[in-house]
Amino acid sequence: MYDAREKASLDIQSNLIDAKQEGENIGEQRGIEIGEQRGKLKGSVQIFEGLLETLVSSDDVLNIKSNEELAAMVVQLQKRLRDRTS
Repeated sequence: MYDAREKASLDIQSNLIDAKQEGENIGEQRGIEIGEQRGKLKGSVQIFEGLLETLVSSDDVLNIKSNEELAAMVVQLQKRLRDRTS
């Protein structure tokens, strides 16, 4: 009976370790995806600012903005570029 309880305890510990590792892997992958999305947004802002021949925002300025703010900037800059070329 003792051996069965010991085995069950070790199985539970093993399952917890596996679950923790899987959670870390999922979190790491999600972080990479968010970072890539953020980098694309920041790059888009800087490209559109360059095309509009305005002051290009530094990485430091863009780093303090949320992804939602960056996306809004992209939309606004796209509109300005379209209005300028029409």
